[in-house]
Amino acid sequence: MAITEKHADESAEQIAVRLARIGTIDLRVDYLHQGTGRSFLASAKVMRLGGRIASVRMELANDNNVLIATGTAAYVIS
Repeated sequence: MAITEKHADESAEQIAVRLARIGTIDLRVDYLHQGTGRSFLASAKVMRLGGRIASVRMELANDNNVLIATGTAAYVIS
């Protein structure tokens, strides 16, 4: 979503090309608790969206608001 918002002036086709070219540079997941629960909520926040690199932080919590896992990732974008 951050990429589509950053390039809102471009056509849908141009944005689709950008999204198809995203690649993972680094990905780390820290598992904090067992993945138990009836439902789960995954959230992510773009920490930085530069011209070529995006940094993202993710969290996964269960229905009791117990943090199950966290993750960080760096993506190459164009």
